[in-house]
Amino acid sequence: MTAGFGSAAISHLSVLHFLSPIFNFTAVNSLVFAHSKLYQSSTQAGETGPEPKSERLYKSLFWVTATLTLTMVGLPSIYYLLLGSAAGLLSGLFGIGGGIIIVPFLVWLFSAQGIAPDLVMLMAVATSLATIIVTSAASLQAHHHHGSVDWPVVKQLVPGVLVGSLLGSVVADSLPTDLFKTLFAFFPLWVAFQMIKPYSPAHDPDQSPSDRNLVGAGGIIGVLCTLLGAGIGVIIVPFLVKRQFPLRQAMAVSSVCGLSIAIVGSFGYIALGWGNAGLPSWSLGYLYVPAFLCIVTSSRVFAPMGAQLAHKLPTENLKRIFALFLFAVGIRLLWQAVV
Repeated sequence: MTAGFGSAAISHLSVLHFLSPIFNFTAVNSLVFAHSKLYQSSTQAGETGPEPKSERLYKSLFWVTATLTLTMVGLPSIYYLLLGSAAGLLSGLFGIGGGIIIVPFLVWLFSAQGIAPDLVMLMAVATSLATIIVTSAASLQAHHHHGSVDWPVVKQLVPGVLVGSLLGSVVADSLPTDLFKTLFAFFPLWVAFQMIKPYSPAHDPDQSPSDRNLVGAGGIIGVLCTLLGAGIGVIIVPFLVKRQFPLRQAMAVSSVCGLSIAIVGSFGYIALGWGNAGLPSWSLGYLYVPAFLCIVTSSRVFAPMGAQLAHKLPTENLKRIFALFLFAVGIRLLWQAVV
């Protein structure tokens, strides 16, 4: 708690103000660490937890410190933290990539910050892709631990995915801004449709999924995901399931390909934007570092909460509500692109 409060205070020193994103990132992660220590299981085998009065005192002190620290962190970092929280929660709840939420809201936030209109979409997509590196790596580790990754299928998909992701970042950089926004606006509409339509594919036991040539498909998927800044799972999981892959295996393959796309696509956007004089400070090419750090911090906290809620809440009804929200986002983006 002291580290969090102190880092936020130091970020306001004029001599160190240029390092404020790093201090803010340290402050928020210190609070996350303190929260996990205070709210984790009170006792483990052979250990005694604090007395109730002490525990209440510590928690009250934490929330006072957290409020003061977040106040000092200020806007727009708080907006980025809230966006990461929402993206992580929805990702854990519905099993979708956070990019579907992150990109449109980053477009609005970057526009409000006064970033040049021709850079806003590219920066939003690049920043979203970079956040997917963290989430995909965690997902891959879990799937690999359970032995559910079909590596022969991965070897077919990944080369095409890598080439497609590089090509996608080049295409995005050359597209007119209005056309780029129009293309992205259709993505939430498509995802919303996928979420509400009933789908139960029939599996053919006589044909192994590994026998299919998936290299070309990997290239198309890589282009689409890099263009949209989206988690690959929204596209590749339905694609693989329709081709007789079990859902768990499709999700595991998706996590490997998603990590590949996120890494290559992010570096592609960084290289293409390097040296652009119109970019704000703390940009690595088209990647905006302060937004990336805040989104990653809060999304990794809220994603497990969403996964827990998925087992308790009526997710089918929630999916319909969320699909309506995505329809609204897509229509608004279309309206902005046209008008």
